[in-house]
Amino acid sequence: MRPTEFFSLLETGKAGPVYFLRGPDRFLHEECLMAVRASLPAETREWCFAKTEFKPGELHQLLDDADQMPMLGEHSFLYVTDEDDFGHAADEDTAALENFLKRPPAFATVCFAAYEPDRRRRFVQLLEKKAQLVELSPLALREASAWLTNYLRKAGVQIQPELAERIASRFDAGPQQSGRAKAAGVNLLWLRTEVEKLLVARSGTKRIEESDLDLIVTLREEHEIGKLLGAIAERRLSPALALLHDLLSSKEPEVLLLWSIGDLFRQALKSAPGAPTRYGPWSRPSNPYSTYEIAPRSHRAYSRDDLARAIRLVREADLAIKSSWKDSKVLLECLLWQIMSGSAAAPARGAQSRAV
Repeated sequence: MRPTEFFSLLETGKAGPVYFLRGPDRFLHEECLMAVRASLPAETREWCFAKTEFKPGELHQLLDDADQMPMLGEHSFLYVTDEDDFGHAADEDTAALENFLKRPPAFATVCFAAYEPDRRRRFVQLLEKKAQLVELSPLALREASAWLTNYLRKAGVQIQPELAERIASRFDAGPQQSGRAKAAGVNLLWLRTEVEKLLVARSGTKRIEESDLDLIVTLREEHEIGKLLGAIAERRLSPALALLHDLLSSKEPEVLLLWSIGDLFRQALKSAPGAPTRYGPWSRPSNPYSTYEIAPRSHRAYSRDDLARAIRLVREADLAIKSSWKDSKVLLECLLWQIMSGSAAAPARGAQSRAV
């Protein structure tokens, strides 16, 4: 079973008893986890959804809990993960899983998630034989276009299937090497990021049109915003201000620039030394002007406290820009001063006097 089929089963309320989510694509693992949560009514998630880390010798306790009818709601989900891909499962864990698979309850679904499990292990072999297998390898073009259509639908935006496929084709990553596994397909992380930018630039739109394709290509290939983010990441204020002025003169939407600056610092915190890698073979797209390539450069110029402070300043600027009486261009300029000079008070006073 492919991820798109799994999503469809969840949306229609037809989930089976046990799934084995197996594959190297960490983005799809996140998508599956979010889809499982979203399949439950918001008021019952606290009672009917549990995500837990596998511990050898303790699976029988988890499965006993899953075998209990939920106090609220009609269906419950147990999502089991393991950093070792169940490589240390004990014999009693295999026995507990085997017993559960013989008589699974109709009111519960158990999902086991692994990235590159050792298929020689008895526990893994049992999952592959008896559970419904969901292969989490990168999506092919048709699958990715269906994913994009569904993603936009949830945001209240329509798109023609042919146009969705054309957009998805722009993010075909080609063959990627990841340890022993070789994967090829569409880079959904990159695709989602660029579509988010488009939705910001086209705020309020209800339909993606052919003309919007040029905007996506421009955002991805002309690199102007990437040049600005590179100057910010390296804490070079004068070049950053000059690039900002150029972008504003070219009528680039202020909200898009603000979103991009905030995304730079969010990605910088995620890519900080010692932070876990979330996206496997696609931790950074091979584009020197992408946020994921630029963000790690900020660690030489900003401390972790600086990065967190920058995100707070971006949020404050966002709230200020939404106030109609303020000059958003001035506020963006002052945001760069605040972030890159390390001073929060003085530039803000100057911005207020100029914006009034």
